[in-house]
Amino acid sequence: MPKVLAKEQVEHFKEKGWVKVEQAYPREEALKVQDFLWNELLGRHGIKRDDASTWTQPVVRLGDYWDPVTDGCNTDRLTGAIEDLLGEGRWQLGQTKHKAMWGGFIINFGPEVPGGWHYDGSHFRHYLDSWEQGLLLVCLFSDVRKGGSGTLVAEGSHHIVAKMLEKHPEGLGLGEAIRECNKHPWLAELVKAHEASESIAGASLQDRKAYLAPFMNKAYEDPEGYSLRVVETTGGPGDIVICHPFLYHAPSDNELGVPRFMCNRVAPTMERMQLNRDNPADYSVVEQMIRSSLGLQDSDACTWTRVDS
Repeated sequence: MPKVLAKEQVEHFKEKGWVKVEQAYPREEALKVQDFLWNELLGRHGIKRDDASTWTQPVVRLGDYWDPVTDGCNTDRLTGAIEDLLGEGRWQLGQTKHKAMWGGFIINFGPEVPGGWHYDGSHFRHYLDSWEQGLLLVCLFSDVRKGGSGTLVAEGSHHIVAKMLEKHPEGLGLGEAIRECNKHPWLAELVKAHEASESIAGASLQDRKAYLAPFMNKAYEDPEGYSLRVVETTGGPGDIVICHPFLYHAPSDNELGVPRFMCNRVAPTMERMQLNRDNPADYSVVEQMIRSSLGLQDSDACTWTRVDS
């Protein structure tokens, strides 16, 4: 039974490829991290919290930290939510409470925020059973309301990536994997529409986001039996959006002008994803989802085999 996530949340994750967990760590601890990051912005970039005239960079990436300021965010609730999806004891940092690595701190000032549709993992070769990114964690350290540069997710897109990786047991680099996935008709249209919106000279923020409407207002029903739709995520300090490691996502513009503080953190597993377990009850939710993308039932053997290069 899940330790943190409700049954409905687990089912949402299995269907959509993402789920929001409110207060995975306390709001006050998240705001302590935000204070720390403001000090980093000042010291490293001359960006002042109380002087918006210094917010000239649309996006600032502060990289990885092993700092005790994040210790209060390493909660049992966070670990429990992740282990509900990866399996108990299978997250490498699940028991790390002091100076755990929190990586990829990104502050979006906007108003325009560059970046396109992708899934993550530039630091490893991608296989169907890769362990390096068991989950993608979008961790919030500020209030992110609609229009406030929340991460856009492409619900159901994890199926596209899984089916593509099934065809490449030799593994692929991230760039090549994304190019292969973008051949899917829905993703091809989404990427094409986004690129067209980026090329409009002098476009307003409303013009730049207009391309999203057809992909948000109506789901695409794939012939393989899953739905695809774009959703804008929101939340507050202490909330996380947990994403399937294969989920496509993209940044969005900051229409509100309130700096958005978040961290892209990964949850690597202790070992490769196991797609053939003796006891089907031992499959993690993520393993179940990968197998489901391949059309496998609990008792079916997975014939896919990694070919190490």
